[in-house]
Amino acid sequence: MFMKNAGRAVLALATMSLVACGGNEEMVDGEAPSFAGEELLTVQRGLTRADVDYRAWQWVNVGMPYCQAANGQWDSFCGYTCTRTGAANTAQWNPYRSDCSGLVSWAWGVAAPGWTTSTIFNDTNQTQRIGYWDIQMGDSITTNGHTMIFHGWNADGSARVFQERACGQRASDNNILFTKRADGSLYWPADGRTYWPTRKKVL
Repeated sequence: MFMKNAGRAVLALATMSLVACGGNEEMVDGEAPSFAGEELLTVQRGLTRADVDYRAWQWVNVGMPYCQAANGQWDSFCGYTCTRTGAANTAQWNPYRSDCSGLVSWAWGVAAPGWTTSTIFNDTNQTQRIGYWDIQMGDSITTNGHTMIFHGWNADGSARVFQERACGQRASDNNILFTKRADGSLYWPADGRTYWPTRKKVL
């Protein structure tokens, strides 16, 4: 189990910067948690890999609902008004889309509203593709149209990831058994797409 108190301790020591996932995503409104000021500072100074991992886990912990529009706004892709309530409704997350690339962008410390999956996957000025053998905590696993934050490899060879998956769902902590390919890419049989471990260049 990921330790919430340990993550917060790591967050207080933050020193580097990273980013998140999705396609047509947007942002939201709400009340800031007690540590909001500290976290915003870490975005400016840069985040460690442990910070990135913790920040992605935060969205899972609060059950951040998937949405490609700002809180209270109409999401034409999903066909409903975006509504974040409770712990998911915070000032620090207001400017971010809560789709897959929004999660990755928040985790990486990318300025709101965040990058799209196209930027994460294709913009070589911002990111670089790496082989699965080189992936580390805080990197993303990305394809055109979807992205997620990599936490680590499990004993059975599956990857533990944090992601926003689809309309009507919430941020989740998943174990995915990818097929590892010789070129360094990862094939997700259940999804039918090939993904690449992708790193934010400053990370």
